[in-house]
Amino acid sequence: MAKTLKDYLDNVFSDEGLKTDIKITMSDQTLRKTSMYLVGSAFVITVMVFGIRGVVKNMEKMDQLTGNA
Repeated sequence: MAKTLKDYLDNVFSDEGLKTDIKITMSDQTLRKTSMYLVGSAFVITVMVFGIRGVVKNMEKMDQLTGNA
């Protein structure tokens, strides 16, 4: 039986408010995929930071060489 959005919300909210005893179960495959996405995202962010840093340094060098600083 497929759960609807209402079923999920009913599991999270009760008449008294937000339930605090929420249990999340992840299979080994889902845990591996989630871990790989997090590691991959961190790698991409790191590459972007170093790339932007290199571009900015090159721009600063070009400004110093041309006397636009």
